[in-house]
Amino acid sequence: IRTEYDIPVHFEPTSLITARWVEADDDLLLKKFIKSNETAIADDHKGDPVFLARNAWHLDRAAEDFPDVRFVKTKEQVG
Repeated sequence: IRTEYDIPVHFEPTSLITARWVEADDDLLLKKFIKSNETAIADDHKGDPVFLARNAWHLDRAAEDFPDVRFVKTKEQVG
């Protein structure tokens, strides 16, 4: 990036292992999940919620605690 676009780049280590978009058919359930995990939630460039997992256990536990929330690995980015 620095060479190609001539902009400074700085990398910082993180303790996160993965990110997953979170979706649910029930808007209230999704809001509850986000509220329960607010320190592990970010928004993508479209404002959609993304769950930031510290490790595999963290992701698995969230999925166990909220079985009706979908943890999506990829998302269509059209338009």
